[in-house]
Amino acid sequence: MAVKNGYKNVYWMRDGIKGWKKAGYQVVGDAKLLDDLIALNKNDFKALCLCEKDARKLKNCTFVDFRDNADYDKGHIKGANHVDYADMFSKPMMEELNKSNSLVIIHDDQAVAGVIAATLKLMDYPDVYILR
Repeated sequence: MAVKNGYKNVYWMRDGIKGWKKAGYQVVGDAKLLDDLIALNKNDFKALCLCEKDARKLKNCTFVDFRDNADYDKGHIKGANHVDYADMFSKPMMEELNKSNSLVIIHDDQAVAGVIAATLKLMDYPDVYILR
């Protein structure tokens, strides 16, 4: 992919970032973030998926619907907060989400929901789930 996009000095390390560091290559960026990403990838995201009935049993559950306006308007879970995916990290949206609540992510594409959940976990939201 990188070569297709015009990059010339592209290296690949079999063991990923850990292998890259171990080989002595420079890693630019926050090392803590890289370590957090490695740790996050060890999560079993299937274990984070639950149905609405189980989600409602969570303490201080907040449903956050990241689908577009048209899909949200067609129908949504009662009480769900709507956040357009494009506004995901806006200040009002981030202020609205309480880190002490269990967040249940709603999106039609499970891969997108997983990325949102992973991102929120990296931002220290401890209880993040994905609605099936």
